[in-house]
Amino acid sequence: MSGALLEVRALKKSFNGIEVLHSVDFEAQAGKVTALVGENGAGKSTLMKILMGEYTADSGEIRLEGKQVQFTSPHQALTSGISMIFQEMSPFPELTVAENIYMGREPCRFGFLKKKEQRRMAEQKLKELGVNLDADRKVKTLTVSELQLLEITKAVSYDSKVVIMDEPTSSLTDSEVSLLFQMIETLKKKQVAVIYISHKLDELFRIADQICVLRDGKMISSRPVSEVNREVMISEMVGRTMDQIYPTVEKTIGETIFRVENLTRRGVFEDISFEIKKGEILGIAGMVGSGRTEVAEALFGVEKYQSGRIYLNGKEIKIGNTRDAIHCGMALIPEDRARCGLNLRGTIKANMCTTILDQIGKGKGLITNKRAEKQKTEEMSQKMRIKMNSIEQLAMYLSGGNQQKIVVGKWLLTEPEIVMMDEPTRGIDVGAKYEIYQLIKQLAKEGKAVLIISSEMTELLGICDRILILREGRLVGEMDAKEATQEKIMAAIVNY
Repeated sequence: MSGALLEVRALKKSFNGIEVLHSVDFEAQAGKVTALVGENGAGKSTLMKILMGEYTADSGEIRLEGKQVQFTSPHQALTSGISMIFQEMSPFPELTVAENIYMGREPCRFGFLKKKEQRRMAEQKLKELGVNLDADRKVKTLTVSELQLLEITKAVSYDSKVVIMDEPTSSLTDSEVSLLFQMIETLKKKQVAVIYISHKLDELFRIADQICVLRDGKMISSRPVSEVNREVMISEMVGRTMDQIYPTVEKTIGETIFRVENLTRRGVFEDISFEIKKGEILGIAGMVGSGRTEVAEALFGVEKYQSGRIYLNGKEIKIGNTRDAIHCGMALIPEDRARCGLNLRGTIKANMCTTILDQIGKGKGLITNKRAEKQKTEEMSQKMRIKMNSIEQLAMYLSGGNQQKIVVGKWLLTEPEIVMMDEPTRGIDVGAKYEIYQLIKQLAKEGKAVLIISSEMTELLGICDRILILREGRLVGEMDAKEATQEKIMAAIVNY
């Protein structure tokens, strides 16, 4: 393993007596992109958190530029030259972009903050990286996509020797992904070692020099990208062959169950009309900012719409808030599970039952029926195949795929007729994706109407029956998924 900028040798780590990393060897070369792939729960996050000083290894060694190191805090790792872009973003919403980038590293003189200098530094770094963000803008006003670019800028601003990127493109548009790849090429020219974690396999073949596969805490393989076979890599990740990425389920499409007419929210979207049939999976494609998420939020009562009509089973319904939507048999799995769908510091049980407190309550719902709460959680956890120690485990200690299963599961407990999913597989591995796809297909088989919003065109083509195209807040096209292609969808999105 000589010559590597970063070396990991025989690393072991256990939690509560359960070994999650088994003598892992890993290395990252200067000026190269090393991709680390594996299912959620494979140990990727644990390994990276050890490198960042959040966890301490039980045994093994880490060498940086040939010198043995052991970090006991992220600050130590940062000052030693290792930075990380985390999958779950944690900015300070009330502060500006500039203040977030240089949090803890503020330029001062005689103990006083030099705000103009901080702004200048931030503007210079944003310009250098090609990121179009106002340094004075409050972070709470940023979109998920812009937050991701902010986190990337912040990590790169440390001028680190090693930059770890955990699902860096999970919320980015295609043009923003291209921008990120340009940033990575710049880092490579500066001889920075980039560790790239992603479940988007197509990206790995575009950007990686080396691909390492981790499964169940063991390093299964490490090969130059030129020697990697996609099918073999997937089977190494999941420990089994996957005959197909998108499952096939026999289902029947019935009559129209949900209809939207001329839905309008001024300045955001206008005259949106569509219908979904029982057993149908309807996809919505469009760039970030096209109004996809906002349409779903309006239908679910998260945001108000000014005009338009919504019909369920032929009868007009009024959606003034989320309670109305839930009462009408609707569910929305949000785009950003960490901010909108999950309490990371809560238990699996507490998270799972937040949508049905009125059903499991006693004394007018003021006191929770613990037995019912436990039963509902265990039944849904089993149905969703959540990998956990117990239902009392905190959500923050679960993999991204299992966290997403909690969010989906808690809404399925409401027994909805209309299920809307915004980026349902963002940041989860191929194995967990397959399980989510199976669930979506099963929901349709049961006669539910499913609405899928996704930035991954292959996903829409693989699981949907029809695909709607949104551009700048307007519905500009509709395609039968069997006849659609990525090229046709993209042409409609960009008005080519």
